[in-house]
Amino acid sequence: MSASTHTGNCHELYLPTAYLPPLEYMLYLVRARTVRIELHETWPKQTWRNRCSIMTANGLLDLVVPVSKPSGNSTITRDVDISDHESWHKRHWRAICAAYQNAPFFMYYSDLLAPFYIAPPSGKIWKFNKKLMQTLLDEIAIETKHTETTAFKKEIACPDLREELTPKLHRRSHPAADQWPAYYQVFSDVHGFKPNLSIIDLLFHVGPDTKSYLEKAAELNQHQLRLG
Repeated sequence: MSASTHTGNCHELYLPTAYLPPLEYMLYLVRARTVRIELHETWPKQTWRNRCSIMTANGLLDLVVPVSKPSGNSTITRDVDISDHESWHKRHWRAICAAYQNAPFFMYYSDLLAPFYIAPPSGKIWKFNKKLMQTLLDEIAIETKHTETTAFKKEIACPDLREELTPKLHRRSHPAADQWPAYYQVFSDVHGFKPNLSIIDLLFHVGPDTKSYLEKAAELNQHQLRLG
């Protein structure tokens, strides 16, 4: 079951946990009243659950949080740990700073994000994602209520986006690139405008207008994304 199951009377939707997710993920947060974060699925590989996509001088770069799965490929999301074998937090922060140090609002918002990268994060990946996401939502002034699932349901009545938002679809410009209002990006003169990157790309470039941008993009993508 996918986002196409959305009905006008349902204001709750299911999303995966996500690390600095792409803008299409954020559009649902702007519109939904309640979001259920899935913690009881079997952890899938190569998703936004532990990666984000940013634009650098050399092009697109995926930043991946290494994880440890105590039960191997049968590990559920709730039990997936952040791996402590790599200094990934330093590499991520260096990449973010290099990519966005010249963005208009980097100096203002870098202090918001830096604490998440000063010391090696540990514990469950979903808890790290939750704290990071809540920090961003508070700053952007998005008030969607978040709860976590307590058990896995294969079929649900509300919009199911647990497998809908993936890097594979993202690479196909899903939603359509022309449905994203262009905004200034540091490397647009080299790579052109790149839509639907990580939320931090938008935040560093448009600052306090981030929520307004997301609301406008949600209107443009309403039919395709089944946003009510």
